[in-house]
Amino acid sequence: MKRGVSRFLIIGLMVLVASSVYGIDVAENVTISGVIKNETASHLKMDEFMKIENTIQMGVEYRATDYLHLFGLFKFYYDGVFDAEEQYEPARSKLYRTDVTNDWLRELYVDFLSDRLDVRLGRQQVVWGTADGVKILDAVNPTDMREFTLDDYADSRIPLWMLKLEYAPTVNGAFQFLFIPDFQANYIPPFGAPFTFQATKIGQTKEDDWRNAGGNVSKEEVKPDPWSDLKDTTIGLRWLDVLGGFEYTLNFLYGFYLSGANYSSFEPAPGPPSPAITLNLEKRYERIYLYGGSFTKALTKGPLSGLTIRGEFAYIQDVPTYYDGPLGVAVTKMDNFNYVLGFDKSLVTNWFASLQFIQFITSKASYQGYELLFGPTLGPMDQVTTMLSLKVSTDFMHERLKPEVLVIYGLDNDWKITPKMQFEILDSLIAVAGVHIFEGKPQNLYGQFAEKDELFFELRFGF
Repeated sequence: MKRGVSRFLIIGLMVLVASSVYGIDVAENVTISGVIKNETASHLKMDEFMKIENTIQMGVEYRATDYLHLFGLFKFYYDGVFDAEEQYEPARSKLYRTDVTNDWLRELYVDFLSDRLDVRLGRQQVVWGTADGVKILDAVNPTDMREFTLDDYADSRIPLWMLKLEYAPTVNGAFQFLFIPDFQANYIPPFGAPFTFQATKIGQTKEDDWRNAGGNVSKEEVKPDPWSDLKDTTIGLRWLDVLGGFEYTLNFLYGFYLSGANYSSFEPAPGPPSPAITLNLEKRYERIYLYGGSFTKALTKGPLSGLTIRGEFAYIQDVPTYYDGPLGVAVTKMDNFNYVLGFDKSLVTNWFASLQFIQFITSKASYQGYELLFGPTLGPMDQVTTMLSLKVSTDFMHERLKPEVLVIYGLDNDWKITPKMQFEILDSLIAVAGVHIFEGKPQNLYGQFAEKDELFFELRFGF
């Protein structure tokens, strides 16, 4: 513990020293920007670190002409929590020795720009949805869930190599085409990580019990490989338009269920654990079809003037869904309909409030009489899950001090509350402090982390 705290203090001093260094103009057509930051989190009792993450991120843009730009975003980080907390050491190699967590190249793409057609080729992020705290349409890029849903989406999205075309046939209308010959799955925290899902714990326990009882276990992960087989390519389409102040999109994605589905079978046949019986565990990534849309409308007249109404909708076909079958957890496919309605309003002078109504709906309440299971926890799943969220923010001291609170509440009494405070020490040096509080039952999304309430701090220098 002392060694980890010492390293944290040293790195914190390095960040402060770096804050005295200003950006350098390399050339007239080259822009360099970046962030040096430390993010530290601990249990509320201050008896255990959750993360001590130190990050250097740098972006370089080269503008060869007005119509040709090249951009690269590079990120290097180290989480000292594995030095400070011995209980997380077993998960260290799985957290760092992966394509996702050990990849220093965040983005690298070239832009070809014209009056009506823009082309972006390379590794990039595509943002379709902007809901607070949940993802409905934001399904193009996979998600790094090492920190559950606590990280900023810009940091937790996993960039992909792709071709993005945007063609504007009208003044306000634009057609977007995505060709993605790349695949990355959602990164699910391994057993022993700070935010291990309940389902992962259950699966690891059952696997260990089978081995300890004398049975064999065979594990395999089958991933799509579009680089060698174009049939595994992901395709995305979006139409965006503005009609009389009403902005809307129509979206389609032919991709994969990025969290994967875990299938199990016995060979040669089900029976008690023994060397003669092998438990086969296979993780597969199934094809899905997403049909969706979004809208935004700002009201400028009447008693509701100043209110912005927005929404996102996604109908997803063939989603792998767990159920409690006769031989244990099994997988079937169902359709999901998910949506969010948001209401944003500026209040008084510098107060902002955003209310959201969210529902996740499964096409069936059960499968052949068997109970459906919620993927992240393997607890019972309702056919309709309803959530409400409220975000309130303001600012003081000429916008230098910015408090904010985000509350997400599930009607099954499942909570996440995040109050935080941001303070601008200098133009380029920002400090953030806050709390993540979880409450609910272990079988629910937030309740599974009821013992993981955390206090977090961030010191960020931008240049």
